[in-house]
Amino acid sequence: MRPHNGNAAILVESAPRGKAQAAGRAARSADAPDSGGMSGGILFVSAALLGGLAVLESHFQRHQPGFSFLGVSHQFGLLTQYEISSEPNRGIWLPMAMVGSGCFVVMMLYSLRKRAGFLMEFGSLRRWLDVHMFLGLLGALLVTAHTNLKIGGIVSISYWSMVIVAASGILGRYLYGWIPRRVSGQELELEDIRAIIARADERLAALAGESPGALAYHERIKTPPAAGEGNALAAIGRMMAYDAANLFRMVGIWMDLAGDRALTPAVKRRLFRLLRRKSGMIRARNFLSAAQRLLHYWHVFHKPLAITMFIVMFLHIAVYYVFRVQ
Repeated sequence: MRPHNGNAAILVESAPRGKAQAAGRAARSADAPDSGGMSGGILFVSAALLGGLAVLESHFQRHQPGFSFLGVSHQFGLLTQYEISSEPNRGIWLPMAMVGSGCFVVMMLYSLRKRAGFLMEFGSLRRWLDVHMFLGLLGALLVTAHTNLKIGGIVSISYWSMVIVAASGILGRYLYGWIPRRVSGQELELEDIRAIIARADERLAALAGESPGALAYHERIKTPPAAGEGNALAAIGRMMAYDAANLFRMVGIWMDLAGDRALTPAVKRRLFRLLRRKSGMIRARNFLSAAQRLLHYWHVFHKPLAITMFIVMFLHIAVYYVFRVQ
């Protein structure tokens, strides 16, 4: 249930002054809308780059050992304890598998964050999800590098489950971003979204009163059509089409603002933040029902595959350490 200001007041009255103030801040923070940010994109790109380098290293060790990072290191007498190998259990590939598996285990702290209230003050749920995605993608790429594409037997069930889980996780993160939330992770309801749009309109009107040139930019924010009740693929297609069109629209507004000499830099920054905020809320308002429905279907698909991946992964690790040849 949504935190209420009355609950925060009770906490303030019943606790010592310092603790009461902290409780009040925590309650207000949890109830505040999560503004998101660029951290998710930065983490995603970082995971892709780091994991991609590991996959590239596995390619070079298989086909051009002299050009591999390990091969170059050996020429300078470094990392000589690790042999160049294309076998998953030799050289650097076994430690890499451990790191990749560790990423999968640590990323499940996100599930604990969703359910444990005492972790609420340690960052918003969106930030935890971004780290969850980072570890999932990095772990998948490190495990892929570890396999050296030698995938067979029962382990292949875990591997391909992992691939599908990682790929579907990207789609799930996209759908998650369509549903605005509070810092606590609670979804905003339709009336909350409408209230935020109304407040943005009030601030834009006030800004236009101070700087008349701002009104022209406000009028460029378009209202997308409702997602409708069609099939899931059609809804995703409409959502992606709107996002692509809106991206070009916002880039165009930003470029025009940069060259607009009638507005001060401070007004430009305030105006662009307000326009981006309102655009995001209009997007959420019109597609909220479709996004919630699609995210429900995604959970039904995603969770069994993730459970399968973990079960077979732990079996694979256990079998390796029990039966490996010394």
